[in-house]
Amino acid sequence: MSRTSAAILREVLESLQPYPQMQFLLFAQEWGPMEEEMLAFCREQDHILLLYGLGELSGAAPLEDPRLRHRPYRIEQPRYNLQGKLYNHAFVTAAIPDEAEAFARKLYTGIVNAGGLYLRTDPANLPRWQAALEGANYVAASSIPLSGESLLLYARKMHGWGG
Repeated sequence: MSRTSAAILREVLESLQPYPQMQFLLFAQEWGPMEEEMLAFCREQDHILLLYGLGELSGAAPLEDPRLRHRPYRIEQPRYNLQGKLYNHAFVTAAIPDEAEAFARKLYTGIVNAGGLYLRTDPANLPRWQAALEGANYVAASSIPLSGESLLLYARKMHGWGG
């Protein structure tokens, strides 16, 4: 029996170093099982999820949930934090309209040292994203197959690498 993308994401979330009150970034254009799984994990562990919604954010995102903060995604935004390294990990389940390396660089300053960036993508885009992440000073890229025709690409921001 194959596991769902949400079940695989749950395993990834449970494997993270368990710090109290972590903060996660999520870039999504629809609210589905993976996004719901992230929010459920944040509720259980007393974490915060900041959702950057692309477009109208299709699906029934529970925007009133106290564990969920919502902001619209703006391609012209220079970076995705204003107060330093706030977010333990960033997850991207949407197709980002930004250029890949520029997007990865915008995220870099907001992720804590040794934090992770997780991108859902299709295998055809894997080489483009791997090159973009390397160019933006992420290391140790690897991929996790998800159900269907997608995978979860993971890369780590290392302490002292590239700013």
